[in-house]
Parts: sequence; C-alpha cells; structure tokens
Amino acid sequence: ETLANRSFMALFLSALFGAIATGMAAGLNYYFMTFFWEFDNQQISVLSVSVVLSAVIGFVISPMVSRKLGKKRGAIIIGVMAFTTAPLPIFLKLLGFMPDAGSPVLFPLILGTTIFDVGLIICFQTLMSAMIADLVEESQLKTQRRSEGVFFAAITFTRKFVQGFGVVSATVMLSIAQFPEGAVPGSVSNEVLHRLGWMYVPAIFCVWMMMIACLRFYRIDRARHEENLERLSDLQA
Repeated sequence: ETLANRSFMALFLSALFGAIATGMAAGLNYYFMTFFWEFDNQQISVLSVSVVLSAVIGFVISPMVSRKLGKKRGAIIIGVMAFTTAPLPIFLKLLGFMPDAGSPVLFPLILGTTIFDVGLIICFQTLMSAMIADLVEESQLKTQRRSEGVFFAAITFTRKFVQGFGVVSATVMLSIAQFPEGAVPGSVSNEVLHRLGWMYVPAIFCVWMMMIACLRFYRIDRARHEENLERLSDLQA
C-alpha cells in the first residue's frame, strides 16, 4: 500500500537506471583513467580527493536550485547537465578534440571537469533525496502512517541490488572490445580503446537519460507538498 504510489515508482525506476549506470561507470573507471587517459597513481589520487571540492559545490548549489527551480525541475535540469558532461571528455577524445595522453593540459582539464561534474551529481542526488522525503506526507494522507524508512530502504535496496548489472555490462564491453589481460598503460592499441569508448559513451548516456526521463512522472511540486502539509496539520489539530 505504501509503495503503490506513482511518484514513488518514478523515483524507484530512476534509481534503478541510475544504479545500472553507476555500476557501469565504476566498472570501467579504472580502465579509462589508466589506459585511455594514461594517468599515473598520483594523478588518480588527486582526482579521487577532488570530490571534497565537488561536495562543497553540491552543498552550495542544491538549496539554490531547489528554491529557484523546484526539486523536480531542478533535478531534471541539473541531471541533464551532469550526465551529459560526465562522458563528454571521452566522446571528445574519440572525435580527436582532446589533448593527447601525457599533454600538460590534459590532467588539469579532466580535473576541472571532474570537480564540476561530480558537484552537479551531488546536487542531483541531494534533490532526489529531498523528493523521496516529500513522498512521506502524501503517503501519510492516504495510509494514515509515516513510512520514511520504507521509502528510503526500498530505494537503497534497489541501488545495491541493481548496481551489479552495471558492473556486468562493463565486463561485457571489455570482452567485446577485446581488451587484453594484464595490459600496462601505453600498451593497449588505440583501436581497442576507441572500440571500448564508442560502446561506453552511448550506452551510459542512454541509461542516464532514461533515469532522468523517469523523473517526469513524479507529481509532487512545491504547491502540492505545502498543501499536503496543511492537510496533515488540519487533521492533527
């Protein structure tokens, strides 16, 4: 009864596609960083630590986006920006518009893009969590009980359960691209790397866009949420 909610199903399906894309990206991140861009361990460490700055960006812009655009519209706009930017460097590299591996310009460019993009992703995730929280009052009006735990647990379970499918997809891509076992940076041919890139970019972009498309079916806006709060207040008075 609690989960039979159209807005919840929109978020549920969005989380499902998001988890698949996250697993796919996580499964191939090492290969792109090490073989596609040929970054060393120190550079990869800097990229990993840079998420601290991304968190600050996400923390600052999330409330502004929510106030100006609303949670649903803000999540869709920020999501399109974030998940278009994420595979863009790889796509541009495939087209020959990025600096070659080893260029002094390449790492700062990828670092800046990563900080900005992960900041947008954190903002998107924050808005998604807020949208889940807004389901609680609407559900309470229908079921006469609060179900925060059920909503968040269902979304979290979906992400954990489905993310493995993304990792499997990454493994399949490596197999189709004929990526050599035990390869070292600089030893993998451009043909193999390009084959992997041309599979990865459209695949992950499509999954991310399906994630964003599901949010269109979420029905709770600011006015409706405030109305739900007023109705609950009247019932409890």
